[in-house]
Amino acid sequence: MPAASSSLHDASALVIEGNLQSRSILIAQLRELGVGTVAQCSRLLDARRKLEASNFDVVICEQRFERESGSGQDLLDDLRRNQLLPFHTVFVMLTAEASYSKVAEAAESALDAYLLKPHTAARLADRILQARERKRALRAIFSAIDAQNFEQAANLCQQRFEARETYWLYAARIGAELLLRLGRLAEAQTLFETVIEAKTLPWARLGVARAQLESGQPAKAATTLESLIRDDDAYADAYDVMGRAQFELGNFQNALSTYQMATRLTPGSISRLLKHGMLAYYTGEKSEGVELLDRATRLGLDSKMFDPQALMLLAFARLDNNDQRGLQRIVEQLTRLRDRSHDPARPHRLLNMAESLLALQQQQTARAQDDVRRLSNDVLTPAFDFESACNLLTLMNRLVARSLPLYEAEAAVETMALRFCTNRAMTELL
Repeated sequence: MPAASSSLHDASALVIEGNLQSRSILIAQLRELGVGTVAQCSRLLDARRKLEASNFDVVICEQRFERESGSGQDLLDDLRRNQLLPFHTVFVMLTAEASYSKVAEAAESALDAYLLKPHTAARLADRILQARERKRALRAIFSAIDAQNFEQAANLCQQRFEARETYWLYAARIGAELLLRLGRLAEAQTLFETVIEAKTLPWARLGVARAQLESGQPAKAATTLESLIRDDDAYADAYDVMGRAQFELGNFQNALSTYQMATRLTPGSISRLLKHGMLAYYTGEKSEGVELLDRATRLGLDSKMFDPQALMLLAFARLDNNDQRGLQRIVEQLTRLRDRSHDPARPHRLLNMAESLLALQQQQTARAQDDVRRLSNDVLTPAFDFESACNLLTLMNRLVARSLPLYEAEAAVETMALRFCTNRAMTELL
Protein backbone atom coordinates (compact mmCIF):
# COMPACT_ATOMS: atom_id res chain seq x y z
CA MET A 1 0.00 0.00 0.00
CA PRO A 2 2.31 2.77 -1.20
CA ALA A 3 -0.22 5.56 -0.60
CA ALA A 4 -0.63 4.56 2.99
CA SER A 5 3.09 4.19 3.51
CA SER A 6 3.95 7.62 2.12
CA SER A 7 1.26 9.47 4.08
CA LEU A 8 1.85 7.67 7.39
CA HIS A 9 5.66 7.55 7.35
CA ASP A 10 6.04 10.50 9.74
CA ALA A 11 3.01 9.58 11.85
CA SER A 12 3.04 8.32 15.42
CA ALA A 13 0.47 5.83 16.73
CA LEU A 14 -0.65 4.44 20.07
CA VAL A 15 -2.22 0.98 20.36
CA ILE A 16 -4.38 0.40 23.46
CA GLU A 17 -5.31 -3.28 23.71
CA GLY A 18 -5.38 -5.60 26.71
CA ASN A 19 -4.83 -8.81 24.75
CA LEU A 20 -1.15 -9.35 23.92
CA GLN A 21 -1.80 -11.26 20.69
CA SER A 22 -4.30 -8.71 19.38
CA ARG A 23 -1.97 -5.89 20.35
CA SER A 24 0.93 -7.49 18.48
CA ILE A 25 -1.21 -7.93 15.36
CA LEU A 26 -2.30 -4.28 15.42
CA ILE A 27 1.28 -3.08 15.86
CA ALA A 28 2.42 -5.25 12.94
CA GLN A 29 -0.43 -3.95 10.75
CA LEU A 30 0.44 -0.33 11.53
CA ARG A 31 4.10 -0.90 10.77
CA GLU A 32 3.15 -2.63 7.53
CA LEU A 33 1.17 0.51 6.64
CA GLY A 34 4.35 2.53 7.13
CA VAL A 35 3.58 4.22 10.46
CA GLY A 36 6.89 5.61 11.67
CA THR A 37 6.48 5.29 15.46
CA VAL A 38 4.15 2.89 17.28
CA ALA A 39 3.72 2.94 21.07
CA GLN A 40 1.58 0.49 23.02
CA CYS A 41 -0.09 -0.11 26.37
CA SER A 42 -2.38 -2.76 27.80
CA ARG A 43 -4.26 -0.77 30.47
CA LEU A 44 -6.56 2.23 30.25
CA LEU A 45 -4.77 3.98 33.11
CA ASP A 46 -1.45 3.77 31.25
CA ALA A 47 -3.16 4.93 28.06
CA ARG A 48 -4.58 7.99 29.78
CA ARG A 49 -1.14 8.93 31.09
CA LYS A 50 0.47 8.53 27.67
CA LEU A 51 -2.23 10.60 25.96
CA GLU A 52 -1.94 13.37 28.55
CA ALA A 53 1.85 13.46 28.25
CA SER A 54 2.27 13.07 24.46
CA ASN A 55 0.45 13.74 21.21
CA PHE A 56 -0.21 10.95 18.72
CA ASP A 57 -1.42 11.14 15.13
CA VAL A 58 -3.35 7.88 15.38
CA VAL A 59 -4.87 6.07 18.39
CA ILE A 60 -6.24 2.53 18.01
CA CYS A 61 -8.21 1.55 21.11
CA GLU A 62 -10.13 -1.57 22.13
CA GLN A 63 -13.62 -0.87 23.44
CA ARG A 64 -13.80 -3.64 26.09
CA PHE A 65 -11.08 -4.48 28.62
CA GLU A 66 -11.21 -7.54 30.85
CA ARG A 67 -10.64 -6.95 34.57
CA GLU A 68 -11.16 -3.18 34.14
CA SER A 69 -14.26 -1.24 35.13
CA GLY A 70 -13.83 1.30 32.34
CA SER A 71 -13.96 0.99 28.56
CA GLY A 72 -12.33 2.57 25.55
CA GLN A 73 -15.40 4.75 25.16
CA ASP A 74 -15.00 5.99 28.75
CA LEU A 75 -11.40 6.96 27.99
CA LEU A 76 -12.45 8.79 24.82
CA ASP A 77 -15.26 10.62 26.62
CA ASP A 78 -12.97 11.76 29.44
CA LEU A 79 -10.32 13.01 27.01
CA ARG A 80 -12.92 14.85 24.93
CA ARG A 81 -14.71 16.35 27.92
CA ASN A 82 -11.46 17.70 29.35
CA GLN A 83 -10.17 18.88 25.95
CA LEU A 84 -7.10 16.63 26.14
CA LEU A 85 -7.48 15.07 22.68
CA PRO A 86 -5.94 17.22 19.90
CA PHE A 87 -8.13 17.79 16.87
CA HIS A 88 -5.49 16.35 14.54
CA THR A 89 -5.48 12.96 16.33
CA VAL A 90 -7.33 10.14 14.56
CA PHE A 91 -9.11 7.99 17.16
CA VAL A 92 -10.23 4.53 15.99
CA MET A 93 -12.26 2.24 18.26
CA LEU A 94 -12.14 -1.55 17.90
CA THR A 95 -15.24 -3.45 18.94
CA ALA A 96 -16.83 -6.86 18.57
CA GLU A 97 -20.30 -5.36 19.08
CA ALA A 98 -22.30 -4.49 15.98
CA SER A 99 -24.57 -2.31 18.15
CA TYR A 100 -21.63 -0.01 18.91
CA SER A 101 -22.59 2.12 15.90
CA LYS A 102 -25.21 3.81 18.10
CA VAL A 103 -22.56 4.82 20.62
CA ALA A 104 -20.23 5.95 17.85
CA GLU A 105 -22.92 8.19 16.38
CA ALA A 106 -23.52 9.82 19.75
CA ALA A 107 -19.80 10.59 20.12
CA GLU A 108 -19.27 11.66 16.53
CA SER A 109 -17.13 14.71 17.21
CA ALA A 110 -14.40 12.79 19.03
CA LEU A 111 -14.51 9.38 17.38
CA ASP A 112 -13.14 9.27 13.85
CA ALA A 113 -13.89 5.64 13.07
CA TYR A 114 -14.83 2.33 14.59
CA LEU A 115 -13.89 -1.12 13.31
CA LEU A 116 -15.79 -4.35 13.87
CA LYS A 117 -13.58 -7.31 14.73
CA PRO A 118 -12.17 -9.30 13.10
CA HIS A 119 -10.79 -6.72 10.68
CA THR A 120 -8.19 -6.75 7.93
CA ALA A 121 -5.13 -4.55 7.58
CA ALA A 122 -6.68 -3.08 4.44
CA ARG A 123 -9.84 -2.12 6.33
CA LEU A 124 -7.79 -0.51 9.11
CA ALA A 125 -5.75 1.46 6.57
CA ASP A 126 -8.91 2.60 4.81
CA ARG A 127 -10.45 3.93 8.03
CA ILE A 128 -7.26 5.72 9.10
CA LEU A 129 -6.67 7.34 5.72
CA GLN A 130 -10.30 8.44 5.39
CA ALA A 131 -10.13 10.09 8.81
CA ARG A 132 -6.82 11.79 7.98
CA GLU A 133 -8.31 13.07 4.74
CA ARG A 134 -11.15 14.64 6.73
CA LYS A 135 -8.62 16.26 9.06
CA ARG A 136 -6.82 17.69 6.01
CA ALA A 137 -10.08 19.03 4.54
CA LEU A 138 -10.80 20.83 7.81
CA ARG A 139 -7.22 21.99 8.36
CA ALA A 140 -8.11 25.70 8.20
CA ILE A 141 -10.60 25.21 11.05
CA PHE A 142 -8.14 23.25 13.18
CA SER A 143 -5.34 25.76 12.50
CA ALA A 144 -7.57 28.60 13.69
CA ILE A 145 -8.39 26.63 16.85
CA ASP A 146 -4.70 25.90 17.50
CA ALA A 147 -4.03 29.66 17.16
CA GLN A 148 -6.92 30.25 19.62
CA ASN A 149 -8.73 32.26 16.95
CA PHE A 150 -12.05 30.75 17.93
CA GLU A 151 -14.19 33.37 16.19
CA GLN A 152 -12.58 32.60 12.84
CA ALA A 153 -12.83 28.85 13.43
CA ALA A 154 -16.54 29.10 14.31
CA ASN A 155 -17.23 31.20 11.22
CA LEU A 156 -15.41 28.70 8.98
CA CYS A 157 -17.49 25.89 10.47
CA GLN A 158 -20.72 27.79 9.85
CA GLN A 159 -19.71 28.52 6.25
CA ARG A 160 -18.98 24.85 5.55
CA PHE A 161 -22.24 23.80 7.20
CA GLU A 162 -24.40 26.32 5.32
CA ALA A 163 -22.80 25.40 1.98
CA ARG A 164 -23.18 21.68 2.79
CA GLU A 165 -19.57 21.14 1.75
CA THR A 166 -17.87 17.83 2.49
CA TYR A 167 -17.82 16.95 6.19
CA TRP A 168 -20.47 19.61 6.92
CA LEU A 169 -21.94 17.59 9.79
CA TYR A 170 -18.56 17.20 11.44
CA ALA A 171 -17.92 20.94 11.01
CA ALA A 172 -21.34 21.73 12.49
CA ARG A 173 -20.49 19.86 15.68
CA ILE A 174 -17.17 21.66 16.09
CA GLY A 175 -18.73 25.01 15.19
CA ALA A 176 -21.56 24.64 17.69
CA GLU A 177 -19.09 23.74 20.46
CA LEU A 178 -17.04 26.84 19.59
CA LEU A 179 -20.14 29.05 19.61
CA LEU A 180 -20.98 27.77 23.10
CA ARG A 181 -17.45 28.54 24.21
CA LEU A 182 -17.69 32.07 22.76
CA GLY A 183 -20.98 32.72 24.52
CA ARG A 184 -22.88 33.00 21.23
CA LEU A 185 -25.60 30.84 22.73
CA ALA A 186 -28.51 31.64 20.42
CA GLU A 187 -26.38 30.89 17.34
CA ALA A 188 -25.16 27.64 18.91
CA GLN A 189 -28.70 26.53 19.68
CA THR A 190 -29.85 27.40 16.15
CA LEU A 191 -26.99 25.39 14.66
CA PHE A 192 -27.75 22.37 16.84
CA GLU A 193 -31.45 22.59 15.93
CA THR A 194 -30.61 22.82 12.21
CA VAL A 195 -28.52 19.65 12.53
CA ILE A 196 -31.48 17.91 14.18
CA GLU A 197 -33.70 18.90 11.25
CA ALA A 198 -31.14 17.52 8.79
CA LYS A 199 -30.30 14.37 10.73
CA THR A 200 -31.54 13.66 14.25
CA LEU A 201 -28.41 12.94 16.30
CA PRO A 202 -28.07 12.59 20.08
CA TRP A 203 -25.16 15.02 20.31
CA ALA A 204 -27.17 17.73 18.55
CA ARG A 205 -30.11 17.32 20.93
CA LEU A 206 -27.67 17.44 23.84
CA GLY A 207 -26.19 20.61 22.36
CA VAL A 208 -29.59 22.30 22.40
CA ALA A 209 -29.89 21.49 26.11
CA ARG A 210 -26.40 22.82 26.80
CA ALA A 211 -27.20 26.08 25.01
CA GLN A 212 -30.41 26.41 27.02
CA LEU A 213 -28.53 25.79 30.25
CA GLU A 214 -25.78 28.29 29.43
CA SER A 215 -28.38 30.94 28.60
CA GLY A 216 -29.95 30.60 32.05
CA GLN A 217 -32.84 28.29 31.19
CA PRO A 218 -32.20 25.18 33.34
CA ALA A 219 -35.87 24.15 33.38
CA LYS A 220 -36.04 24.13 29.57
CA ALA A 221 -32.74 22.24 29.42
CA ALA A 222 -34.10 19.61 31.83
CA THR A 223 -37.18 19.12 29.62
CA THR A 224 -35.00 18.68 26.52
CA LEU A 225 -32.80 16.20 28.38
CA GLU A 226 -35.72 14.17 29.70
CA SER A 227 -36.81 13.55 26.11
CA LEU A 228 -33.27 12.62 25.05
CA ILE A 229 -32.78 10.22 27.96
CA ARG A 230 -36.13 8.57 27.26
CA ASP A 231 -34.90 7.80 23.75
CA ASP A 232 -31.38 6.77 24.80
CA ASP A 233 -31.03 5.91 28.48
CA ALA A 234 -27.38 4.85 28.06
CA TYR A 235 -26.13 8.24 26.80
CA ALA A 236 -23.85 9.19 29.70
CA ASP A 237 -23.17 12.74 28.49
CA ALA A 238 -26.89 13.51 28.78
CA TYR A 239 -26.80 12.60 32.48
CA ASP A 240 -23.87 15.00 33.01
CA VAL A 241 -25.84 17.94 31.66
CA MET A 242 -29.08 16.83 33.34
CA GLY A 243 -27.30 16.69 36.70
CA ARG A 244 -26.01 20.21 36.22
CA ALA A 245 -29.48 21.48 35.25
CA GLN A 246 -31.02 19.85 38.32
CA PHE A 247 -28.25 21.29 40.48
CA GLU A 248 -28.89 24.82 39.20
CA LEU A 249 -32.59 24.34 39.91
CA GLY A 250 -31.68 23.39 43.49
CA ASN A 251 -32.87 19.79 43.08
CA PHE A 252 -29.81 18.29 44.75
CA GLN A 253 -31.22 14.82 45.42
CA ASN A 254 -32.36 14.48 41.80
CA ALA A 255 -28.95 15.69 40.64
CA LEU A 256 -27.28 13.13 42.90
CA SER A 257 -29.41 10.32 41.44
CA THR A 258 -28.55 11.51 37.93
CA TYR A 259 -24.82 11.53 38.66
CA GLN A 260 -25.17 8.05 40.16
CA MET A 261 -26.54 6.86 36.82
CA ALA A 262 -23.63 8.47 34.96
CA THR A 263 -21.03 6.77 37.18
CA ARG A 264 -22.90 3.48 36.91
CA LEU A 265 -22.68 3.71 33.11
CA THR A 266 -18.99 4.74 33.17
CA PRO A 267 -17.41 3.52 36.44
CA GLY A 268 -13.89 4.33 35.27
CA SER A 269 -14.55 8.00 34.46
CA ILE A 270 -12.44 10.20 36.74
CA SER A 271 -14.42 13.37 36.08
CA ARG A 272 -17.76 11.68 36.77
CA LEU A 273 -16.51 10.06 39.97
CA LEU A 274 -15.32 13.48 41.15
CA LYS A 275 -18.58 15.21 40.29
CA HIS A 276 -20.70 12.50 41.90
CA GLY A 277 -18.46 12.24 44.98
CA MET A 278 -18.37 15.97 45.66
CA LEU A 279 -22.12 16.39 45.36
CA ALA A 280 -22.70 13.38 47.61
CA TYR A 281 -20.33 14.86 50.20
CA TYR A 282 -21.89 18.32 50.11
CA THR A 283 -25.45 16.98 50.31
CA GLY A 284 -24.72 15.00 53.47
CA GLU A 285 -24.04 11.56 51.95
CA LYS A 286 -20.48 11.71 53.28
CA SER A 287 -19.64 8.00 53.38
CA GLU A 288 -20.73 7.62 49.75
CA GLY A 289 -18.88 10.78 48.79
CA VAL A 290 -15.65 9.69 50.49
CA GLU A 291 -15.79 6.28 48.81
CA LEU A 292 -16.21 7.87 45.37
CA LEU A 293 -13.52 10.50 45.94
CA ASP A 294 -11.10 7.85 47.22
CA ARG A 295 -11.71 5.85 44.04
CA ALA A 296 -11.22 8.92 41.85
CA THR A 297 -7.96 9.66 43.66
CA ARG A 298 -6.67 6.12 43.16
CA LEU A 299 -7.52 6.25 39.46
CA GLY A 300 -6.55 9.79 38.60
CA LEU A 301 -4.33 11.58 41.11
CA ASP A 302 -1.66 12.03 38.42
CA SER A 303 -4.18 12.90 35.71
CA LYS A 304 -4.85 16.38 34.34
CA MET A 305 -8.53 15.58 34.88
CA PHE A 306 -8.10 15.34 38.65
CA ASP A 307 -9.54 18.11 40.83
CA PRO A 308 -7.47 18.69 44.02
CA GLN A 309 -10.60 19.85 45.86
CA ALA A 310 -11.35 16.12 46.15
CA LEU A 311 -8.30 15.80 48.42
CA MET A 312 -9.55 18.73 50.50
CA LEU A 313 -12.87 17.00 51.16
CA LEU A 314 -11.02 13.78 51.98
CA ALA A 315 -8.83 15.75 54.39
CA PHE A 316 -11.91 16.92 56.31
CA ALA A 317 -13.12 13.31 56.41
CA ARG A 318 -9.74 12.08 57.71
CA LEU A 319 -9.85 14.73 60.46
CA ASP A 320 -13.37 13.68 61.46
CA ASN A 321 -12.17 10.06 61.71
CA ASN A 322 -9.05 11.08 63.67
CA ASP A 323 -6.94 9.51 60.91
CA GLN A 324 -3.63 11.34 61.31
CA ARG A 325 -1.75 9.06 58.91
CA GLY A 326 -4.40 9.52 56.21
CA LEU A 327 -4.40 13.29 56.74
CA GLN A 328 -0.60 13.40 56.51
CA ARG A 329 -0.78 11.46 53.22
CA ILE A 330 -3.19 14.02 51.79
CA VAL A 331 -0.84 16.86 52.77
CA GLU A 332 1.93 15.03 50.90
CA GLN A 333 -0.30 14.50 47.84
CA LEU A 334 -1.29 18.17 47.74
CA THR A 335 2.37 19.14 48.09
CA ARG A 336 3.17 17.02 45.04
CA LEU A 337 0.32 18.57 43.05
CA ARG A 338 1.45 22.08 43.99
CA ASP A 339 5.07 21.43 43.06
CA ARG A 340 4.25 20.15 39.58
CA SER A 341 1.40 22.56 38.78
CA HIS A 342 1.85 25.23 36.09
CA ASP A 343 -0.55 27.43 38.08
CA PRO A 344 0.23 26.58 41.71
CA ALA A 345 -1.95 29.24 43.40
CA ARG A 346 -4.98 26.98 43.89
CA PRO A 347 -3.03 23.84 44.96
CA HIS A 348 -1.05 26.06 47.34
CA ARG A 349 -4.26 27.45 48.86
CA LEU A 350 -5.67 23.95 49.32
CA LEU A 351 -2.39 22.72 50.78
CA ASN A 352 -2.44 25.50 53.38
CA MET A 353 -5.96 24.49 54.36
CA ALA A 354 -4.97 20.81 54.68
CA GLU A 355 -1.97 21.80 56.82
CA SER A 356 -4.37 23.72 59.08
CA LEU A 357 -6.42 20.54 59.50
CA LEU A 358 -3.29 18.53 60.28
CA ALA A 359 -2.28 21.12 62.89
CA LEU A 360 -5.75 20.92 64.42
CA GLN A 361 -5.54 17.12 64.51
CA GLN A 362 -2.18 17.40 66.27
CA GLN A 363 -3.69 19.79 68.87
CA GLN A 364 -1.79 22.78 67.44
CA THR A 365 -4.91 24.91 67.75
CA ALA A 366 -3.16 28.28 67.58
CA ARG A 367 -2.02 27.58 64.01
CA ALA A 368 -5.56 26.69 62.92
CA GLN A 369 -7.02 29.79 64.59
CA ASP A 370 -4.39 32.01 62.94
CA ASP A 371 -5.28 30.53 59.56
CA VAL A 372 -8.97 31.27 60.10
CA ARG A 373 -8.13 34.89 60.96
CA ARG A 374 -5.95 35.24 57.86
CA LEU A 375 -8.54 33.69 55.55
CA SER A 376 -11.33 35.77 57.12
CA ASN A 377 -9.42 38.89 56.09
CA ASP A 378 -9.28 37.63 52.48
CA VAL A 379 -12.98 37.02 51.87
CA LEU A 380 -13.37 40.10 49.65
CA THR A 381 -10.23 39.52 47.57
CA PRO A 382 -10.65 38.33 43.94
CA ALA A 383 -8.77 35.08 44.62
CA PHE A 384 -11.21 34.08 47.38
CA ASP A 385 -13.83 32.09 45.47
CA PHE A 386 -16.86 29.96 46.31
CA GLU A 387 -14.64 26.92 46.88
CA SER A 388 -12.56 28.90 49.38
CA ALA A 389 -15.74 29.97 51.16
CA CYS A 390 -16.95 26.38 51.50
CA ASN A 391 -13.58 25.24 52.83
CA LEU A 392 -13.29 28.13 55.29
CA LEU A 393 -16.80 27.55 56.65
CA THR A 394 -16.02 23.85 57.08
CA LEU A 395 -12.78 24.66 58.91
CA MET A 396 -14.64 27.10 61.17
CA ASN A 397 -17.17 24.38 61.91
CA ARG A 398 -14.40 22.01 63.02
CA LEU A 399 -12.92 24.64 65.34
CA VAL A 400 -16.29 25.48 66.86
CA ALA A 401 -16.90 21.77 67.45
CA ARG A 402 -13.75 21.81 69.57
CA SER A 403 -15.04 24.84 71.55
CA LEU A 404 -12.26 27.06 70.20
CA PRO A 405 -13.05 30.81 70.11
CA LEU A 406 -13.45 32.46 66.69
CA TYR A 407 -14.02 36.15 67.30
CA GLU A 408 -13.81 37.07 63.60
CA ALA A 409 -16.15 34.33 62.43
CA GLU A 410 -19.50 36.11 62.56
CA ALA A 411 -18.41 39.06 60.42
CA ALA A 412 -16.63 36.78 57.92
CA VAL A 413 -19.65 34.50 57.59
CA GLU A 414 -21.93 37.48 56.96
CA THR A 415 -19.55 38.81 54.30
CA MET A 416 -19.38 35.43 52.56
CA ALA A 417 -23.16 35.15 52.61
CA LEU A 418 -23.56 38.57 50.99
CA ARG A 419 -20.93 37.76 48.37
CA PHE A 420 -21.82 34.21 47.39
CA CYS A 421 -25.50 33.58 48.19
CA THR A 422 -26.63 34.67 44.74
CA ASN A 423 -28.96 31.78 43.93
CA ARG A 424 -30.72 28.90 45.63
CA ALA A 425 -28.10 26.28 44.77
CA MET A 426 -25.12 28.24 46.12
CA THR A 427 -27.05 29.36 49.20
CA GLU A 428 -28.02 25.82 50.15
CA LEU A 429 -24.50 24.50 49.60
CA LEU A 430 -23.01 27.16 51.85
